[in-house]
Parts: sequence; structure tokens; C-alpha cells
Amino acid sequence: MILLAACLFLAAINAHPGHSHHHDSDDEEEETDVKSHVMNLNEENFAQTIAEHDVALVMFFAPWCGHCKNLKPHFAEASNKLASNEKIALAKVDCTVEETLCQLNKVKHYPTLVIYNNGVPEPWEGERTAKGIEESVLAELLPPVTSISSEEELIKFNEANPVSVVGFFDNDHDDRYAQFKTIVGKLKKFAKFGSVVNKEFASKYASKSPSVVVFKKDQDKSEFANADFEVEELVKFIRYSILPLVGEINGQTYKKYDGAGLPLVYLFINPADADAKEAVLAAATPVAKKALGKAIFCWVDHSKYPQQAKYMGLSGDVVPSAAIEVAAKAQKFLKSESEEFNLDTFDKFIGEFLADKLEPFVKSEPIPEDNNGPVKVVVAKTYNEIVLDTTKDVLVEFYAPWCGHCKNLEPIYKQLGEHFATTAKSVVIAKIDATANDVPSELGITGFPTILYFRANDKTPLSFEGHRDFDSLSNFVSSNASVEKHAETQETTQEQEPVKTTTTEETAESKPSHHDEL
Repeated sequence: MILLAACLFLAAINAHPGHSHHHDSDDEEEETDVKSHVMNLNEENFAQTIAEHDVALVMFFAPWCGHCKNLKPHFAEASNKLASNEKIALAKVDCTVEETLCQLNKVKHYPTLVIYNNGVPEPWEGERTAKGIEESVLAELLPPVTSISSEEELIKFNEANPVSVVGFFDNDHDDRYAQFKTIVGKLKKFAKFGSVVNKEFASKYASKSPSVVVFKKDQDKSEFANADFEVEELVKFIRYSILPLVGEINGQTYKKYDGAGLPLVYLFINPADADAKEAVLAAATPVAKKALGKAIFCWVDHSKYPQQAKYMGLSGDVVPSAAIEVAAKAQKFLKSESEEFNLDTFDKFIGEFLADKLEPFVKSEPIPEDNNGPVKVVVAKTYNEIVLDTTKDVLVEFYAPWCGHCKNLEPIYKQLGEHFATTAKSVVIAKIDATANDVPSELGITGFPTILYFRANDKTPLSFEGHRDFDSLSNFVSSNASVEKHAETQETTQEQEPVKTTTTEETAESKPSHHDEL
């Protein structure tokens, strides 16, 4: 799901200190012809602006970034709708001008959106639409938990929200009540939270107190009544319970699925065929009910995201089709595309998965017949053999064939391989096509090229963050070698291209920036 989030749904008056709001004029923002109340921030006014507003949403961008350009009209429209609220600021930082400010805020891709609630920063993960921005920013002003004191208030609360999570407690000094309020901060972007502190009242809606109940319109409620109130289990329960039984996953919804903590079952559907879609969902719904709490089910519009099926290991030619991703183990399981998709075959597929009777699919290129070049070619089937060889220090480039920066690096990387082939036999220079081979999810590969160094005496990878020239790479390898020590390294920042398995996002070019674009 982490990789999916990165690669599937990727869709001048400057401000001065002492002023609370400044309007943009005809700078690069106004390519969209949308006038706005978006503030321009720089090193001088950034801290003051954040301090002056209860909530500030800041977009760190680059003028050449296509996804930034797509976002700007939505950002501008939201700023206009929120302009009358003095507690709120929508602002932007041009990272090609304010490089130091962006480095201090750890900006690694464009656009990066950060929401500051009373000065506390948190990555913003809302919908990138004017409505989504407006609603999520306004929600930051609300109390994280709404106090509910009567049955009438509870009914109104549930009617007003498609999904609501309500904690029922005997009293407000219960440790479990404090635990409930603590986790709300992590999950409030996904649902509305309420609390009832009344034992008599609670007994009408919950089997016991304390408990947490998820209410969804047109669906049965779900209850968490674990006496231990273990935080991790409660978060997991809420994350999967707030999702529809079989919901659509797309650019607006994928964050709800990311990190939900359960295997994710994908159904690949062509919505244009309404009858076929209805038949697939009719078959999937009872299976999803039976597997509630064990797996999460979603459907993908195959006509919009055709490459996602291929990423999962399917041919991409058969619709409907199904696959399961277990992100925690970096595993995928495929339903046979040769059999008919119906209730019986889908139920059997899910049943065998839950019973641990299925073999995981491993996406791998064929093992090269000749692998004696200066740069060793790694595929999924040889990853452990080459990369995790405890007798070698191994530098690995995770690349994509379409990646411009990877292509520019190729002759330098070959030169590096030739150099160490003659000067340090204990060092292996290697590369792997991360779009054609499964790579361990714990590596967190989110951009190309990513260069990691696996030393013989410690296979915890070191990330190369320097300029991708021969001297910088050579010094990095030598200074970190576990067997043979060479020259010291010079580290700076680097530019990357984003993971691009399906829909792609642009990369920062070396001259204007050193960051990914997401």
C-alpha cells in the first residue's frame, strides 16, 4: 500500500513580516487566472505567520512542477472561501527561491503540504480539491472529540456524518477515556469522533462500557469492547471499521487505506460495464462481511489505473480480476485469471488466503545468464544472494527504465563499477529495476534513483544523499566500506524521480531543485 500510495494515485506581491494576509498577483501562481488569498512566505515571515494563525496550511512548491500547477487553482479557491476566517492561513513557499527554508522543513518532494495546528506541523494528507482543502482545514479548528450528552445529540451527530466513531465511558477520569482522546489526533482526518460519558446512556448503544462504536450510514455498527483497550488494537479496529465493506480506492480515498494494518484485497473493475461491476460487487460483499477484521476490500477503476493490476502481478488483460497485498510482509497473492469471477471462486480464493493455503507471487525478471559486467544486475530472485551477501559491501541503485536521472547516472555508475572491480574486490556495484522486481517494502523506495549501501558486517542500508558524480559516489563507498577503507565522502542533497508503476508524477530537475515531486 505504501508503494501504491506513491505510484497509483498521483493525480508578484511577496508577503512581509508584520502583515497577517497578502494576496498574490500576476506571478507564476496566476497561470491559472485564479486570484487568491494565498500568502507568499519566506524566511523572514514564515515563523510569524505560523504563530499568528491557529491553523496554517502551507504548500511547498516549485514553479516548474506540473502537480503543483494542477493543485494551485484548488488551493487558491479554498483560500478565497476561507479568507474571512482570521484563524486560518493558506500559504505557499517557492522552494527554488527559499531553499534554506524548505530544507529546514525537510521538503523532499513537490508539492509538499504541511498543516500547522497551533504551530505543530503535520503532513497534510487530505483531498487535493478546493472542497477537500476547505473542509480539512476547517476541521482542524473543531475540538477533536465532540462531547455528546443525550440520545438526541448522538442521533444528530451520526446523521450529520457518514462515518462517526463514538467512545462510551462511565466517567471522564477513566484511563481508557484518556487513551481514546489520544488516538483521535491520529485519526480525525478519517472520521468524526464523539464521546458519551454516561453509563446508563452507553448501555443502549454498546454491549459494555467502556467501548468504542463505529457508526456508518446504511451499515451495521461495529464495536470494540476489548477490556484492555490496547491502543494499537483500537487504532487498527477504527482504521478498518470506518472503511466501506467494498469501497473504491482512488486519488481521493487511498490515504484511508494506507496503513490500515490489514491485507488489502483489490478488485479490478471497469465501471463502464455497469452490469459487470454490479455482479462483482454483489459477489464480493458477502465475502467481505465474512472476512471483516481480517482483510480490507476495495475496487479499482481499471480503465483509469490499468498499470496497477500489472504492478500486483496480474496480466492487466482480464477484467474483473483480483489480488491481495500484504504490505507488512511485502507479499502479493493472485486470483487465477483463467477462472470465472463469481461468488464461489472469489469466496474460495479469500478462504484459502485466510487459511494460509496460497503461495505468494514474486514479481521478478529472469535471472541474467551473463552477469559478469562491472555493474551486477539484481532481480527479485537473486536479491538475497547478491545484496545480502555477508562477505561483500554492496552498493545498489534502485532504478526505473523511464527515469531520466537514472539514464544520466548510467555511464557514471558503470565507471564506478569498473573502478571497484579493479581496486576493491570486496565491493559490489549493483542495480535493480524496481518496477520489474519486487523489492523489500521496509526499504521505503519512494523515488528513483534510490542508492543504498549494504555493508558486509551490517546489512542495514545506508542511503546515499550526495551529488551523483563519480567522486562523490566513490568517496561514499570507500569511506563507509566495512572491509576496505578509502577516501572520505562528501554528502549533499540529491534529486530523485518518483516511483512510477502506474500514473506518474514529475521529478525535480537537477538545476532548479533536488527533490522528488509527488
